[in-house]
Amino acid sequence: MSHTLLVWEMVPEVTELYLIPDTESHLYVKYLQEAHNKFINSNEMNDGLRFLNTAIAETDPEKGFEEHLGIFLPFKWDLEKPLTNQFITAVYQSGFIL
Repeated sequence: MSHTLLVWEMVPEVTELYLIPDTESHLYVKYLQEAHNKFINSNEMNDGLRFLNTAIAETDPEKGFEEHLGIFLPFKWDLEKPLTNQFITAVYQSGFIL
């Protein structure tokens, strides 16, 4: 199975990884591309950032993205485990400047 890797940084404190099956991520490529290499509180908000902010949240979805609340949470990678033997087709990086 192939995956998309989302690197979500909460600068300067925390980095989270999400290993999302491509069967899921392909539905949201437009949003992932819009948010790639952009940061909330640093770049202009766009639909991609709003989507990601909701997709990895447990509460408080962005207006208009309520149906996506927490959809990427099951794919959060445990950083205690090495990321090996995974076929990664795309990497997106985004986050939040604290």
